[in-house]
Amino acid sequence: MSIANLSVSSFASGVELKAALKKQNFELLLMDYHLGEGKSGVEWVQILRESGFIRPSTGIIFLTSDRSPQTIGRVMDLQPDVLLIKPYTIASLTRQVNHYLSYRDFVKNVLHALDNKQVERAVSIVRAKIKDGIPPRLVGDIRKLYARLLFESGEIRRALSIYDDVLTRSDKVLWAQWGKVKCQYASGQWPECKDHLGDMVNSSLARDKAFEWLASISFEQNAYDQVEKYLDEINFSELSLPAAKMKTIAFQKQDKVVEAIDLLQRKRAMHRSAKDRFNDFTFELAEFYLFLAEESPETNRSESLSQARKLVGIAGRSQGDPQALQKRDYLLAFSAVLDGDVEKAIHLLEGDYVDNYLRTEPSVLVIAAKVHHGLGDERKAGELLLMAKQKNAELQAVSEQVMNDELIFSGGESLGLNHQQAVSINETGTQLFIEGLFSKAMKHFYDAFQLSPKTAAFGLNLLQCMIEADIGVYRKYRLKQLIEKVTALTLNETNKARLEQLVLLAQEHAL
Repeated sequence: MSIANLSVSSFASGVELKAALKKQNFELLLMDYHLGEGKSGVEWVQILRESGFIRPSTGIIFLTSDRSPQTIGRVMDLQPDVLLIKPYTIASLTRQVNHYLSYRDFVKNVLHALDNKQVERAVSIVRAKIKDGIPPRLVGDIRKLYARLLFESGEIRRALSIYDDVLTRSDKVLWAQWGKVKCQYASGQWPECKDHLGDMVNSSLARDKAFEWLASISFEQNAYDQVEKYLDEINFSELSLPAAKMKTIAFQKQDKVVEAIDLLQRKRAMHRSAKDRFNDFTFELAEFYLFLAEESPETNRSESLSQARKLVGIAGRSQGDPQALQKRDYLLAFSAVLDGDVEKAIHLLEGDYVDNYLRTEPSVLVIAAKVHHGLGDERKAGELLLMAKQKNAELQAVSEQVMNDELIFSGGESLGLNHQQAVSINETGTQLFIEGLFSKAMKHFYDAFQLSPKTAAFGLNLLQCMIEADIGVYRKYRLKQLIEKVTALTLNETNKARLEQLVLLAQEHAL
């Protein structure tokens, strides 16, 4: 393939690519779906994006000979710039790469802004380009980019209108279907979101992911039996790591601990010949045993702690990756804290890589917060929980976000830090509300009330915001349910009067 001005590098595995990305950045990645027995190309792109190895501006072209709907659906869920299904010719590949490079040149200032986390500036540049006129061959690419940027900047209604417009012309456009789902979910329109997902489960390209989304929404609504039901619809061998983790926690919430352990054991056994996946599920099982130990009396922890240490030892063996080493050492340190061995915990945190949180997963940050709290450093524990929340908000996989939210909430609750964080989030929400940014304010008030559900002021703020925005349903709350929940709280005279006023206002708005 002859394309001018391209310097090409080739890698045999995702591990090799990750090692190279530590030293340099690439403008474009050509990735196959199947990369041997380990993680797929889709999983590697997700991992590298979430850990910051792939820039927002990096182009993704996927190649695959696998025509199965599940594989094509998984690739499309990543929203690659190009998908080529083998067999293809060098001419068709060259044509697609040239098209992408033309598009990239046209939006280079937008991509530069994205790399610098200047989403609003990126939106402004795209708007200016639309006003000046888009080359006909790039209209589809720009529409897709513009909708994504609007979503990321919080202009969810505008993004939704683009997705609706695309779907009006053709209701089979997968990227627009998923864009609509994400907009409905983010704006709290969960009944509409569930209806849309209910239609998508009938599509072979979207079936498994749609069930995973439905399970995630049910999890947030504490409907754990529904979580189990939806995830049972996915073939066990196709259950993703976040989905498997969600199912184990749903089992645990229903006192089905044996089933939870069995699920993770079976997933480990399935991937015994694929080291990276085997290690992932081994770490997950170790974390599960640590959480069981945490919830047990101090006199009844030894068996769970022993199992956890053994599993961490297996998964952490021969690891050279700093992230994996950090995860290993924090899990072992948490085990030591639960065992009352403070000196050992301190010793385990002596590695140079331990305090580098740039690429640390949110779930590991929660463990780290618990460790530092156990060592008496409450300030650092609070900082790590806040960092976990911020990183989690940037993740793309809703099932992973939901799981981490649960870990962050339960972690903050056990450390007594949730109310303090809720106060800070509520203050930000109040400022957004004053500025008339009701959608953004609503999410902050919702999060504050989730973190501190006995604080009536946070529930009242959410209630007022929903009424002012003329919204009858937001995420797991219908207006009537929210009023009932706030009414059941201990209210002072000021809050009683405010609640009465808001109930009247809701009636006036016919909500």
